[in-house]
Amino acid sequence: MQGMLLFFNELYGFLEFVCVYYSTILGFCAIISVLVLGIIMTLRSTLFSGSTFGKGALWCLLIPVLFCGKLHAFFETRAGVRLFYWWYLLCSRRWICAVYFIGMIVAGTLFITRRKKVWNSVNRLPDSKDHTSVFVIKEFPGHLSSFCVGCFKPMIVIPKGLSGAEADIVIKHEETHIKLGHLWILLGYDILRVLLWPNAFLHLCIRYLKRDLEEICDAVTLKVNGIDPCDYGETIIECAKRISRAGRESYSESGMPFTWDDGYGFLKKRLKRIVNRRAYNSEMLIGGAALLLVILATMIGVIKVNSYKRTNDIGMMSSVCYAGNLDKIYTDFDQAVVTDFDDEYIYVDGKALLEKYPEAVSEDGWFYFSVGGYYKIPGIGGGGGWGEIDAKEIDEGIVKIKNHTDIDIWNRIIMWL
Repeated sequence: MQGMLLFFNELYGFLEFVCVYYSTILGFCAIISVLVLGIIMTLRSTLFSGSTFGKGALWCLLIPVLFCGKLHAFFETRAGVRLFYWWYLLCSRRWICAVYFIGMIVAGTLFITRRKKVWNSVNRLPDSKDHTSVFVIKEFPGHLSSFCVGCFKPMIVIPKGLSGAEADIVIKHEETHIKLGHLWILLGYDILRVLLWPNAFLHLCIRYLKRDLEEICDAVTLKVNGIDPCDYGETIIECAKRISRAGRESYSESGMPFTWDDGYGFLKKRLKRIVNRRAYNSEMLIGGAALLLVILATMIGVIKVNSYKRTNDIGMMSSVCYAGNLDKIYTDFDQAVVTDFDDEYIYVDGKALLEKYPEAVSEDGWFYFSVGGYYKIPGIGGGGGWGEIDAKEIDEGIVKIKNHTDIDIWNRIIMWL
């Protein structure tokens, strides 16, 4: 029974550490994501407003944000402390961290439930007998904007009764979404929304991400399949009419439907771009994609270099506590008392120790020492060793004290995180 209580006590301590640690670093990422999202939205409406693929590439700037939670700048620069340190102070209150984690769990549950509901609804639809594709095609018995779902087993949903020419365009459009990995991009964005859920702008801006993905899909579909822009535009208009007749279908939100949450203002701009489109250079596009990967890798590398490591050695810092005076805890930064330590012993200068605690000369009591350890980010860590000795055993020479290590399985998991 006692062993079980000890296990659950250690488990609780581990979970509390994980909650505080990840809430702190993800909170930093959420704050930075507000700034990065502002840059993305500004650039896509100004400098990159006329570039279909440029606007889509801007969203990749959110990827390095997830690596920004342990930057030195949060603790070691004046600007970083002023802009971000308030969140670190808030996380010293455990209930704030609990709220952050509960928010992630709730958001994750909602996204998973919605995606599962969509998948189950689509999976129950009958397979199309009139149209073929490399992917499974499902037919919806009614008015609906075509869309695709499923990252691992993609399926295309089209309304029943489409003409052959219209169905061919719709299916090719959805196939392009799947082949370009747009469903995976949306999944990644949903994961980002779960991890950084306090940033409300991430939830509001998903429609702009979908708009940019639609533009990319239009450009690629037209060029790869040689479709006439006028026929393509007429098909989009017909799909928009179906949306107005059927209303907004909730299960299509997790897929890539035609403008499910946009008005006719965006539809007009989309049609104008299709008619006035310029054929893109495939070689330049591939080169641009390679350059983007290099830029992202460089950004992540620079962030990692300027961030705290997974575990950081505290070094020689130690602390001393005397049982006869618990209000006085001496932190030994300059090795005045604890001169050294290794895996077996803690070496204490007895004379320097008694000078710090002169009351221990005439009183009975015990000294307790903590040495070494690690930290993930400043103020959040553990490990190290500890030792104890009766004050009566202290002399003016160097005293060797048994070093008990606190690196157990829980600490090793924490160090690995």
